[in-house]
Amino acid sequence: YFEEAGEGTLLLDEIGELSTHTQVKLLRVLQQREFMRLGSGTAIPLRARVLFATNRNLKQLVAEGAFREDLYYRVNVVGIHSQPLRERREDIAPLAWHFLAAYARSYRKSVANIEPEALALLGEYPWPGNVRELENVIQSAIILTDDDTIHASTLPEEMQQAGPARLPDALQWSSFEARLRDYKTKLALDAVKECNGNKTLAAQSLSISRTYLHRLIREPGEDAQALQVA
Repeated sequence: YFEEAGEGTLLLDEIGELSTHTQVKLLRVLQQREFMRLGSGTAIPLRARVLFATNRNLKQLVAEGAFREDLYYRVNVVGIHSQPLRERREDIAPLAWHFLAAYARSYRKSVANIEPEALALLGEYPWPGNVRELENVIQSAIILTDDDTIHASTLPEEMQQAGPARLPDALQWSSFEARLRDYKTKLALDAVKECNGNKTLAAQSLSISRTYLHRLIREPGEDAQALQVA
């Protein structure tokens, strides 16, 4: 892999799971910036940029003696912390739609929709398994559904019990598009409320433009006073 990476980038995932023996070998490669093929005595220069990923706390592993301290400082030159999915809920819906499209093609099923109640459940679930758990849930729901839509009833039972997401009963949905519009409006209003009325911060928290946020909270059919936000 080091050789095939050439002058490109090599990603080594789950660095925290390496055995002590492999840690020693990796440290040698990073320190000397060269490696050898198995059974060969010829050194090959390491020209690739190497990235490392882990869901483990490497500093804690170092304290426990499970990860070499010298290797830790070699791999942690520039650290990038990726928040767990529960802390970036604005990514849940786009990821769900992405996995829906991918696995619908894979299973050759004409599933193209996620009902708002199901989206609400996905948005409220804590996702201890992060993105991989979300991928698994969408994959399973596509297999279980009998029509072209992922319903709340096709999501795992523990998810339905953990977050009984309910949208306002007053909403009268006439179509899928209307239901999705109303759900987006609810998300926008909740975001504005959580940001104490600051629409710019609310738009940023949802990864949408401020103009689009304004359009969402001014959807027709809602009481103008109810949507008035400072």
